Amino acid sequence: MKVSFAVRNVKRRIDKNLIILTKEGKQMKPIATVGVVGAGTMGSAIAQHFVMKGLPVILVDQQQEYLDRGVGHVRESLGEALERKLIDQTAFDEILGRLHCTTDQSELAKADLVVEAIFENLAVKKSLFAELEKVVNPDCILASNTSSFLISEIAAELKTPERVLGVHYFFHAAKNKLVEIIPGKQTAPEIVTALENFYTYYDKTPILVKDAPGFAVNRFFVPWLNEAARLYEEGFGSIAFIDRIACEVFGVGMGPFALMNATGVPIAMHAADGLAGELGPFYAPAEILCRQVEAKQDWNVAETALLNNGADQADVVTRRLVGASLGVAAQMVDEGVVDATATDLGARAGLRWPVGPFELLQKLGVGQVKEMVESVFSIWKLALPNCLADASKSHKLQLDWVTCEVVDETGFIILDLPDRMNPLGEQVMSQIDHCIDNLNARADIKKIIIHGKGKAFIAGADIKFFLDAMAADDLERIQTFTEFGQQVLNKISASSKTTYAYLDGLALGGGLELALACDYRIGTRKSLLAFPETGIGIYPGLGGTQRAARLIGVARAKQLIASGQFVNAKKAYAFGLIDAVIDPVLDWRELATVSIEKAQAGRTAESADEAAFALFDGDLNHPLLKREGFEKQAKGLSRKAPLALKTAMTLIDQGMALDLQDGLQLELNGLKNIFASQDAQTGLSSILSGQRPNYIGK
Repeated sequence: MKVSFAVRNVKRRIDKNLIILTKEGKQMKPIATVGVVGAGTMGSAIAQHFVMKGLPVILVDQQQEYLDRGVGHVRESLGEALERKLIDQTAFDEILGRLHCTTDQSELAKADLVVEAIFENLAVKKSLFAELEKVVNPDCILASNTSSFLISEIAAELKTPERVLGVHYFFHAAKNKLVEIIPGKQTAPEIVTALENFYTYYDKTPILVKDAPGFAVNRFFVPWLNEAARLYEEGFGSIAFIDRIACEVFGVGMGPFALMNATGVPIAMHAADGLAGELGPFYAPAEILCRQVEAKQDWNVAETALLNNGADQADVVTRRLVGASLGVAAQMVDEGVVDATATDLGARAGLRWPVGPFELLQKLGVGQVKEMVESVFSIWKLALPNCLADASKSHKLQLDWVTCEVVDETGFIILDLPDRMNPLGEQVMSQIDHCIDNLNARADIKKIIIHGKGKAFIAGADIKFFLDAMAADDLERIQTFTEFGQQVLNKISASSKTTYAYLDGLALGGGLELALACDYRIGTRKSLLAFPETGIGIYPGLGGTQRAARLIGVARAKQLIASGQFVNAKKAYAFGLIDAVIDPVLDWRELATVSIEKAQAGRTAESADEAAFALFDGDLNHPLLKREGFEKQAKGLSRKAPLALKTAMTLIDQGMALDLQDGLQLELNGLKNIFASQDAQTGLSSILSGQRPNYIGK
């Protein structure tokens, strides 16, 4: 792929004409039209996701009244978006205009992907797929949203089982990011890859899961709910108490009883019953859960006074909930159902847990979790998972947030944290370091491309890491992390390979600094670049004040760092921050053919206002801020942290008189002072609280 340098000459590809290239080297027919069978709550939400992403959808059900009800669900959901001004009336009408409803199944002949979302009855599903096989075109992919049955069972009697797989959505399917992709025994590998790319492109978060009972997320989540019911039944605290302990230990906003009320208590019982039928009595629904469903009642989550809620009970609740859920998660990894990294991503994206089971395991310690799992599993005569029992198997518990891949002569560093906007912390930086060492050592590759999954390349450093270190009065930890981070970025900039950053989304703060360490930066129409640090009480510490000024000049570097201005691909190209603009790729492997011959070809001359920034020293009384026509920018600068602003401008000025390495050291020298300031505490805390910071310049 030879990239274009003039933004105006970039040919935009229409989504429906995108070619799907798979890692198996095969070309798939583009998915231009989607069919959904079943207009219930789940089916209508699946249809809504696709029409919102610009794809035409054929929604099929047996009766018109079911279709009308399904469209009503979509209208109601879109109406909420309209009220919140997330869309306007024109968009509302256009989205609904892409939804075609019919009782005529033969119209699915136009679809390239059909998703089945009917009620959970194996015989009915098998019959439906046999009918679909006769109706759809030979290249159409057939997918089931089942949560109860194995995909291999559904496809067992079909003539073309190789094109059938599972795509398990989570409520609300139009809003919840997670999709579990489940190949059956005979599913063609290229179809699996094509669906992974397709869902990623259309803003879902797919994880690959083996065809096994409960798939991945429900397999450990349902026992978490069920164990809470058992604890209540056995007298280990009130409903409110168990919910509170669960929230504290797992960091979640709703405890298991509140969640069962929100999603439907019967759903939890039926899910547990289904798992028990396949996996044994440990998964069977608690008697009290069955009685609650029989009584058709929600849990009384306000109940606090019926049972003892003491410290001993808190310990039991913690051990049982952790032991049940993390034990099952480890069991899945042992069985090869899913790996630890995907399990955690599923928990975060699908359940909205802040950390997944294995990140929680890291926090609590393997030894402690092993004891908790043993205490729960031993009652049910379940074997302790090997990855917990055998230290030599503990590598299976590792979270690979950054991975290396090689395609032909190109090495890829892939940041696989699509749900985390600010992932740059100690573990991620260490894994980037490992990947760059790995790829630098290989003689068979000529270039390295860094790519971040999701909406962001990297949207910055881990704010909680900074705040935790500051709260512990451990500024040395921040210093050590940043020094190590600069060493990693220096390895990238000094690499004998040609290095690229593919910025298909947000590249903010530390993410932009990482990109600046590369030889080239590639943008897309989704790129947004910024240095927001002075607005949160700190300054760019991973080379931003030094590399930016050398790349785009002192005036523009000062303007971007002082203002925190977000720039899109067109402006970033004009500034010289990126070297080329291309259309977003459907499959990251396409980037292996990228070739850039010349850097900063789009850099334009500075305007008078931009040039004036070269003299700005960070003082909020500087004459620049009183310049006519500069009122809007002056107002924006007045909201920045004065100490951070002054320090950043000084670092740029002083650093330009030094060579790059000395300039980088200068940046490091001021870190402890800035993180010790009240403004840094105020600004970083504001990210988590959502409140506008009030800076005092100290």
